[in-house]
Amino acid sequence: MDLDQLFIHNLKKWRKIIGFSQKELAEKCDTAHSYIRQLESGKGHPSFAFIGKLADALKIEPYQLFFDETQPGRSAYLKRMESIQKKLVETVSNDIKAAFDEMRK
Repeated sequence: MDLDQLFIHNLKKWRKIIGFSQKELAEKCDTAHSYIRQLESGKGHPSFAFIGKLADALKIEPYQLFFDETQPGRSAYLKRMESIQKKLVETVSNDIKAAFDEMRK
């Protein structure tokens, strides 16, 4: 997989793991929805600074947008990390919901 395709694949994958729509990711990165759509279709080329913004919004390290999980041994590690990240996001979401519910009482 070439680097452009790897970036596109990983951007889509991490956005979906976090549960963001393209529009939500764009809002988190303070950019237009159309720019995220361009990136995911291979028509846009982000700066290093914007790659950092994407990584921050997705709560990952920038290298993970270029990480090739098809390399031997990497797949199991990546799946474990994705599982941990998903559980953390769910836990934080549930804690926030519980806090708001408690405040409403």
